[in-house]
This record gives sequence, structure tokens and C-alpha cells, in this order.
Amino acid sequence: MQPKPEQQRALALAALTQVAYLVESIAQEGRCERSSFEQSMDAFLDSDYLQQRDFTTGSSKTRQLLQGSEIKHAKHILSHCATLINIEKKLNKQADMLQYIAQEMQNIHKKVHYFASPYHDNVYAAIAHLYGETISQLKPRVIVRGKPEHLKQKHHTEQIRCLLFSGIRAAWVWRTHGGNTLRLIFERKKIIQQLKLQQHDQS
Repeated sequence: MQPKPEQQRALALAALTQVAYLVESIAQEGRCERSSFEQSMDAFLDSDYLQQRDFTTGSSKTRQLLQGSEIKHAKHILSHCATLINIEKKLNKQADMLQYIAQEMQNIHKKVHYFASPYHDNVYAAIAHLYGETISQLKPRVIVRGKPEHLKQKHHTEQIRCLLFSGIRAAWVWRTHGGNTLRLIFERKKIIQQLKLQQHDQS
């Protein structure tokens, strides 16, 4: 059964928050939850971004943020989410860039097949490179601030770019299913309840 628009929006928001949270984890601590990272990458590489995924980490952080709870790096997480939403809107108007991304994604899927894994470093490197060629050129850019010893590592930089690319897709799902700022303001309780229900269904 196809999820309802409110379910799609809630999950997309959870996916977006998960990406932003993981980016901050890498930038500030030099690590992130492997299972959550791989889930975000699986979603990015799948034609159906939300396919039977609960985005547990993102769901939990989203509920905390919407309830006004104190969470680590909340300001940066919210900033990343807002910026990704704005960038996605601008990307949607860039027909040539969208076509180029679609073409390059075919090559990335070939790499996944060649290495028999979506988690190979060469796959991550290709996604990060594509992000640098495309999304990174749009304004406003996502500004990731963290500890230099973490951000200077190529592996971490590639992970962050991969996550941000996944976040762009989450922002697209959010927007195309009716997500907007007014819903975040006036339907906060509905979103929280929807995420609770989805978490319960998965448990």
C-alpha cells in the first residue's frame, strides 16, 4: 500500500534530519553510526528513497527537535536541513544539471554493480565527486563547521558530501509531498505523532 502524503512527509523529514545529524557527528567527532550512514546511502541509491525505511536515528532526532528538547548540535542540524531544502528548490530549476546528475548516477550504479557493494570507497568517492561538480556549485552552499582534524580527512569529506546528496533527495521528497515551512509550524504535533506511529509499526 502506498504511504499517505503525511507519512511520506514525516519520513522525508526524518531522513533529512538524520543526514544533518550524521554530518555533524563526522565534523565534530570524526565518526557516525555506520548503520544509519548506510541506511542514508541505501536510500540515496534506491529509486524509491523511502522504501520500507524508518530512519530510526532521524526520526528520534526530529521528534526531539520538534518538541523543543535539548540535543547536541541542534542549531547546526536545523541550519543544514534548512539549507538543503533551499538548495533542492534551486536544483529543481536547473534542468541541465539535473540531466547531468541523472547520467552520472547511471555510472555510479555501474560502480555499485562492479564492486558488488554500495558501500565501497570508490562508490562513495564517485558520489562525493558528483556532489562537488553539481550541488556544491549552487548557492547557498552548506557550510559544515567542525574540528579541522576531522574535516581535513578525505574520507570524512567524502562521507559528508555523500550524506548531503542524500539529504537533497530527502528534501525533494519532502517538497513534492507537500512539505513546507507552514507545516513545520502548524502541524508539528501531527508530524511527531506520525513518526511515533511509524516507529511503533517498525518495532
